[in-house]
Amino acid sequence: MGEALRQNRSSHWGSQQSDADFRRAIDQLKSSVLMSGVVGMAVTLKRAGKEWKARCPFHAERTPSFTVVDAHERAYCFGCAWQGDVLAFVMKVEGCSFREAYRILASQDLPTWTPQEREKAQAEDRLERLADEVAARQFFKEGQPVAGTDGEVYLRARGITIDIPGDVRFGLVPAWRDKDTNQWGPRRPALICGARDATDAIVGIQRIFFRNDNPALGKADKKLSLGSIKGAAMHLGAAEETVILAEGPEDGLSIVQEGPGHPVWVPFGTGCMPAVEFPPIVRRVIIAGQNNTAGRVAAEKATIAFLDRGLDVGRACPAPQFDDWNDQLRAVAV
Repeated sequence: MGEALRQNRSSHWGSQQSDADFRRAIDQLKSSVLMSGVVGMAVTLKRAGKEWKARCPFHAERTPSFTVVDAHERAYCFGCAWQGDVLAFVMKVEGCSFREAYRILASQDLPTWTPQEREKAQAEDRLERLADEVAARQFFKEGQPVAGTDGEVYLRARGITIDIPGDVRFGLVPAWRDKDTNQWGPRRPALICGARDATDAIVGIQRIFFRNDNPALGKADKKLSLGSIKGAAMHLGAAEETVILAEGPEDGLSIVQEGPGHPVWVPFGTGCMPAVEFPPIVRRVIIAGQNNTAGRVAAEKATIAFLDRGLDVGRACPAPQFDDWNDQLRAVAV
């Protein structure tokens, strides 16, 4: 935020106001301030459809993974797993308390939107997500079993030799869509991993494209999600009392291959891990984390979230010399 938000830190909220008044003021501020306007005072944002992208201000990165969605009134980073609303962002950037973050925001002339603009953006977001969910189900349906395809070549190059479960498919899918014309880009070969909600319905996918479209390299060019991903996961095994949670498809398949015997679910990203929804049969979650900062942060946040839901939580990590579970499977040291 820097000087832009540190100016005029006057004591906006007097001690005479009640906690109820303070909560109402907070709700009013959060609903009226454009999150992109606040974040844009700290980092350079670039428009991406109805979202904004930037390099994360909380960890070093070369490729922007920090996303701001005004309709959600939240921002999140796919790299370090940070997520939060406008007050949480100010607290993180300024290293201040909740009340101080409120004072900073309330004392500034910030970009705002009207209730009508907010409701319109949120309605458009819901419609877009429903359309994305329909498209995701269609791409998943069009996919074929991995055996004998470039998808199998990619997974074998990653050291994964087990029979591939049905929620991992192969197909030709586009990597992008023009949001203005609703036209999809050219199709490329990719793994198509299905994301299921707690009722076991496909609600989204993750597309894993191969570097240079060459699966034999065993390297992903990019991983792109589509549909209703938050709360969903790829199910490598039906729900049981104990479920293992892994960050990505390659990690999940590696854990299945190493054979702990429990179903493994994959939420497609560290930031999505705490939101995974489970059916009532699940009572214990083992978080299979990674030996990096983002993985450790995500595992800690997921642990807190699941404990709050009354679930028993365990933790597991690869051997210290390996970054993730697929590295361990291939015995590739960091």
